[in-house]
Amino acid sequence: MSSPSPWRKIEHIIPCQHIREYPAATTGTQNDVLHLAVKQYVPTNSPKPCAGDITIVIAPGGGFGKELYEPVCQELLVRYGKKGLNIRSIWAADPAHQGESGMLNEGRGGIDREPLK
Repeated sequence: MSSPSPWRKIEHIIPCQHIREYPAATTGTQNDVLHLAVKQYVPTNSPKPCAGDITIVIAPGGGFGKELYEPVCQELLVRYGKKGLNIRSIWAADPAHQGESGMLNEGRGGIDREPLK
């Protein structure tokens, strides 16, 4: 039997990459809007934010999905908790051309890509 998750996971889809320096960054025009799939992890043991709580932003490297970092997030929650520090939330996004974001932008990515620009 698995233990309950220490997180409330909230999924967001946000626009990204509005300004591009490469003309072939998208299949359409340079003004096409791509989207990022972002996951927000809110600790269940501290649902109400307080002054001094920590927010962490994770930008995964090439080929690594944002979910790969969930064990690291859990370890941070434990270690910071032992030091009396609270995590407000952790945010992680897949680059526009990878993972869940890549599926959102399928068919819109051009031949010149500059991740998280």
